[in-house]
Amino acid sequence: MYEEVKVTKILSPDMLEVSCSSAACNGCKGGAFCNTKNKRFEAFNEEKLSVKQGSTVKIYLKPSRTIAGTLITLILPLLLFPVAYYLSKLAHLGEGASFLIAIGGIAIGFIGVYLYFKKKEKHYLPVVEQVLSEESEE
Repeated sequence: MYEEVKVTKILSPDMLEVSCSSAACNGCKGGAFCNTKNKRFEAFNEEKLSVKQGSTVKIYLKPSRTIAGTLITLILPLLLFPVAYYLSKLAHLGEGASFLIAIGGIAIGFIGVYLYFKKKEKHYLPVVEQVLSEESEE
């Protein structure tokens, strides 16, 4: 999915903070589910293109990465619930303790997902493909 965004801040040569314009939100098919509406988010400047604060750039986010990121975020913690519950039952723990351990499995799953995305952060970020304008906010 391609989108035109405005650079709001240069975090490093390869990391930018960008923001969608409201016009871009109006035409977006995922507008109802978007969590970046009127918010700023990071984009990976993989090619280290020359950009300035206020520039308009085209970013690309692979749909497969979006889907994979969503599945990882939701499925791993949910899968750990029955695993933790089953293992606690094998240890002959009571029903209440098994349930609490299973809830702990979900928590461990979310911690694991958080650590995974911290390590692979740039892999799931939108990538700057092209600089469209060189306007500068001064």
